Amino acid sequence: MGLSIHSLARKAYRSDLRDAQWQRIKRLIPKAKQRGRPRANEREVLNGVLYVLSTGCRWEDLPHDIGASHQTCNRRLLDYQRRRVWQRILGEFLKEADRRGRLNLKNAYHDASVIKSKRGRKTKSDIAENTGFAASSAMW
Repeated sequence: MGLSIHSLARKAYRSDLRDAQWQRIKRLIPKAKQRGRPRANEREVLNGVLYVLSTGCRWEDLPHDIGASHQTCNRRLLDYQRRRVWQRILGEFLKEADRRGRLNLKNAYHDASVIKSKRGRKTKSDIAENTGFAASSAMW
């Protein structure tokens, strides 16, 4: 699965970060404060967040063998959103995809409406025309 034996003492989940992914993003994770209680393992926290986001389960249903509590994972998700950590991680992966020639922005739209909006009262034919159902229903 790409996880080293030394990185986790449990069976890997499909949502877990692979070693190469972790090496790439660990420098983007905010550093822990020098005082206070030691933080949970950052990689395990991210694995917990990714597990919940990929499976859609409740935080309370996070598997017990993940090395961070559901409260920690949830708090860290919100903290990373506030600190824009996810945007930095996404930017890193987008740069890599572009460098490898895997990013194609020729057909990309940013906050654009591609369906013409008509003024006035909408008729059934107007609605079908906008959604593409007019052409398909004409064939039947």
